[in-house]
Amino acid sequence: MDIKQNNKWKNNRIQRILLFILVFSIGYLLLVTAITPKQYSLKEGDIPRVDIKAPRDIVDEKATKEKEDQAAEKVGKQYTSKPEVKKEAEDNVRALFDKLVSLSNMASSAVADKQTELKKLTIFQLTDEQCKALIGISKDTLPGIEDKIVNIIDSAYEKNIQEKDEGALKEAKGAVSTQIDNLNLDKDVSSALKQIAQTQINPNVFFDEEKTQEKIQEVKKNVSKVIIKQNQIIVKEGEPVTQDQIDILSDLGMLNDENVTAYVYIYLALAIFWMIILFLQYGYVRINYGEIYKNNKKLILISTINLISLVLARTVGVISPFLIPFACAPMMLTLLLNYKISFVLSALNAIVIGALNGFDVQIIILGIVSSVLGAAFLKKMQQRNELLYSTLYTAVVTVILTLSTGILISSNFGDVLVKGGITFIGGLLSGIFALGILPFLEGTFNEVTTLKLLELSNPNTPLLKKLLMEAPGTYHHSMLVANLSEMAAEEVGANSVITRIGSYYHDIGKTERPYFFGENQMGIDNPHENIPPNLSAMIIKSHVKDGLELAKKYKLPKVIQDIILEHHGKTLVKYFYYTMKNSAENPEEIKEEDYRYEGPIPSSKEAGIVMLSDSVEAAVRSIKKPTKDAINQMVNCIIDDKLSSGQLNDCDLTLKDIEKIRVCFLTSLNSIYHQRIEYPKEKMKDFNGENNKGKFKTKE
Repeated sequence: MDIKQNNKWKNNRIQRILLFILVFSIGYLLLVTAITPKQYSLKEGDIPRVDIKAPRDIVDEKATKEKEDQAAEKVGKQYTSKPEVKKEAEDNVRALFDKLVSLSNMASSAVADKQTELKKLTIFQLTDEQCKALIGISKDTLPGIEDKIVNIIDSAYEKNIQEKDEGALKEAKGAVSTQIDNLNLDKDVSSALKQIAQTQINPNVFFDEEKTQEKIQEVKKNVSKVIIKQNQIIVKEGEPVTQDQIDILSDLGMLNDENVTAYVYIYLALAIFWMIILFLQYGYVRINYGEIYKNNKKLILISTINLISLVLARTVGVISPFLIPFACAPMMLTLLLNYKISFVLSALNAIVIGALNGFDVQIIILGIVSSVLGAAFLKKMQQRNELLYSTLYTAVVTVILTLSTGILISSNFGDVLVKGGITFIGGLLSGIFALGILPFLEGTFNEVTTLKLLELSNPNTPLLKKLLMEAPGTYHHSMLVANLSEMAAEEVGANSVITRIGSYYHDIGKTERPYFFGENQMGIDNPHENIPPNLSAMIIKSHVKDGLELAKKYKLPKVIQDIILEHHGKTLVKYFYYTMKNSAENPEEIKEEDYRYEGPIPSSKEAGIVMLSDSVEAAVRSIKKPTKDAINQMVNCIIDDKLSSGQLNDCDLTLKDIEKIRVCFLTSLNSIYHQRIEYPKEKMKDFNGENNKGKFKTKE
């Protein structure tokens, strides 16, 4: 046995590896064909036979550079003002006058010596006559003249004097000279002061190379790039190819003489990218859903849906990437498996679909949001029309997303509106494709969707009509069990749709011999009174086998067949067992296994819930006076018996779940089977006021 299990495990592992290789190969082929463009043998001057279009958006680098250079040429030279020039001029003038004050205090020194000292201040380039005139200024007037000269220099710097602007420099010096003349000082003194002031008038604004380059770069950065759009004609049929067009084709990798090494890197990068996506997808399933990962049939189903989404993206995306039915795969995965797997796998697939369309960020965002919506809206689908609503909601939300992102990245509002309209059509296509592909996947992989289950809930289906017509009591019982099961499933997080539909069909086997079951014995004798208990037990047990045969005949889904088969588990048919044992001459010869259902015991939460619902509903219905205490005692007894006999060992229901189910049953059954109050009888009177002799009673 161990060797067989080991071989089976190895075979499953090999099958999974082969599946991964197949999925990788198909997906990689789609990526390579989408990203690697068709190539041409062209050179400047050749005449192409067909129009050549851009396979994706690309920046025209040469045209963009020319546009940037044109903008840069309009940038003027940038200058920087240096306030320290004026400060230095002020300091120089004050230093000169400090010197004059110092010299005026040297009364014993000769004039010639003072002139020599003064001429040491070479920055002023003073002549002997100018030095002599300055030395002759009265000590008391020096501070006043000093302040006036400083103010005159300050006023000259109020207008910036640009480097190499001789006109501005000459104008500033002329203004200084005029202001000194207006002081009405001695001619020689005025001449000396003019020399002093004019030597301190210098350019204070200089060309800034660094600032100029920064400005040029800023302008270039703000220049919008020249974009060649996807499907835009690069080279027209019959027109000579220019060198600029050759450069664009080269940038797009559309020339045969391109460097082969570059393509090797591209192909390698694509392989790594696709491998990472697959690793994340299958890794998520393996870590979080081990049973699904070990089930090769379900893995093939997941892989098939993944590849379908990529093929749809590759084919429909040729028309427009906004037409891609992004939500199709999430809808199918949600209906066939669960919304968590759907969300994660489809979101990762959206990145791949973005890669198929030139790694367009807007397409990737649109794909991820569609994946979330497609999975979320169908998370708890209970009615057929919810698929329609989900499709419409997804379409509307994705249109809003397309418009909002489009406005942010494009100034062409008309183009944005067109893309929004195409996105809406793509959203509708998601639902159409999902409805069209689901039946194929259901049949091929023997999987059941919520849609299929909801179809089975129609009272006009052949089996339910058969149940209603041939076993009406069982039909009514099944409806009550369905209500109990559905509420209990919602409480513990099980699939409420499966439990509801499973409850509808769990007793269809009773249609073969309906009158052998108490709920259908309305006004007739009990046929069990005329046959031995062991035969009665066989008839009672046979409704499971009969039900399974009917389910297969009418092609009910496997999950419903399992509930039919498991809803009694290996329960003992106690009444007939003890009846037979008590009446037998040799009680020890009565074997308990002959009076037990053949099983198996429930293997899923849903089957376990249906078992409990079926048992408690039938038991409570049999109570003659269904008081609250009687109902509570019966429900507790039934559930405890199922637990103690091991009927729930394989169905993954925890004790916490069972307690929630217990509370749910008690609440529901007390509201259904509570004993009604019988009101006092009252004699009715006829219209003449006479007693009606008790012909009518008032009773609730």
